[in-house]
Amino acid sequence: MKLEEITQNVYYVPGAVNIGVLEVGANDANGANAVLIDTGLDREAGRRILKLLEKNQLKVKAIVNTHSHADHFGGNSFIVKRSQAKVFAPEIEAGIIQYPYIEPLYLFSAHPVRDLQNRFLMAEASRVDFILKEFDHGLKPLNLDLDLEIIPLYGHSPKQIGVAVDDILFCADSVFSKEVIEKYKIPLFMDIEKQKQTLSFLEKSDYDFYIPCHAKPTSDISELVELNLGVIERVEEFLAAERGTTDEILRRLCKEFGIRLADFTSYSLMLSTLKAYLGHLYDRGVLEVEFGDTLYWKGAK
Repeated sequence: MKLEEITQNVYYVPGAVNIGVLEVGANDANGANAVLIDTGLDREAGRRILKLLEKNQLKVKAIVNTHSHADHFGGNSFIVKRSQAKVFAPEIEAGIIQYPYIEPLYLFSAHPVRDLQNRFLMAEASRVDFILKEFDHGLKPLNLDLDLEIIPLYGHSPKQIGVAVDDILFCADSVFSKEVIEKYKIPLFMDIEKQKQTLSFLEKSDYDFYIPCHAKPTSDISELVELNLGVIERVEEFLAAERGTTDEILRRLCKEFGIRLADFTSYSLMLSTLKAYLGHLYDRGVLEVEFGDTLYWKGAK
């Protein structure tokens, strides 16, 4: 684990999840304060981040969580206990960060089976001290000399946000790398319409640098936008011609895209993703439904 400098006061820690680090002025004779953007998967991630920051004479003053998936806030609890850092998160996402049981609960639509109560879906709970609103400037409750802006990047999760500072956008899971898409085939998006709006925003934006959490930092986000939008369009095209129950369509979708559902986690995530697409196409009038002994999807007349 290492600290990569982007500008004089903006860094990131490359890894399975790229972690943002913002240096925020003098702390004391021993170093400076820092704001973290996300904290990784678990206590071990939190421990490693703190060790790295201490090595670079940085003390965590605040954590900004971009959204409530476990790999983005799993290190919170350890870091908060050791540093007394204040935690900032968007509405809705803050609720899940404080009550992680909600994520496997909504994925399973009932009390989750034990297989879903794992560290990838149910991180250790963390308090949230302050709620972030879209286009907020700075971390107002704290006396920090930090000019940042909260950017709405909804779609991957209900209220995911990005953080813009020094013409750099930490853009969370708004886009995924080619490697991630090749591995998982269809990325998790919970709101397809909002995800399209986010991709359109990114395509039109002109930040000097973009730091996605699951792709390499880049000065040109357009290739990643095109790649992710291409997946969405291909899935929509496939589903628009489909008929059947949700499970029947899921089976054919997995066959079409070469997806293997090996456990409750992969099944639940792909089912939620499929429902996001089906709901989106239904709301647009592309699909209709019939109710009999079950729910049946079909193309609109």
